[in-house]
Amino acid sequence: MFRKDHVLAILLFSGLWGLSEAALGGWLYAHARGFPASIVLAVVAFAILTVARVHVPVPGTSAAIGALAMLYKFFNEPFFACHLLAIFLLGAAYDVACSATRGRLRPLVGAGGTWLGFALFAVLMTYVFRYQWWAQPGLPKALRHVLVNGSIAAACNAAVVPLADWAGRKAAAWAAAQPRAPLWPARAAAVLTVCLWAFAAIQPALAA
Repeated sequence: MFRKDHVLAILLFSGLWGLSEAALGGWLYAHARGFPASIVLAVVAFAILTVARVHVPVPGTSAAIGALAMLYKFFNEPFFACHLLAIFLLGAAYDVACSATRGRLRPLVGAGGTWLGFALFAVLMTYVFRYQWWAQPGLPKALRHVLVNGSIAAACNAAVVPLADWAGRKAAAWAAAQPRAPLWPARAAAVLTVCLWAFAAIQPALAA
């Protein structure tokens, strides 16, 4: 059941994911040109989504986190509109995988959700939106994106998701056992959330 404190958690985890996309993703796309940044970013995303699911075990929240996280990509230069859809689809695919497994079988959530997110993105970019680079002739880039990058990311997330779930539950139990719980974790989360979104707002000025 959705509660008011879940709103803060959604804002916090969307900020963490969005910052990883804007900062780490921006650096990878700019400097590590021979390396598939989509793999690293998908692994980071699923780790964050898994911890978020521990705190907000409500269907649909992963997609909501993705919808907010993708806003950070507007602060990247150069800006690629396709990245917005990629982020949202990973969140939605994580939701689908969790619902299909009823929150169990974490390795399957990691692998299946990753493949689904990569596949939906590749098909939509290539055959629906026909977005520039994806619609170029030759060996379908969608196939390579799913079977190569998607398979590597899925294999990584099959291991990362169970580990992130374990770590998230341990951290939640530790926080709940502290004095004045759950006041100080909520206050710390609120401060961190404000800092993340404030940093996103001033990042273009810092990069200039």
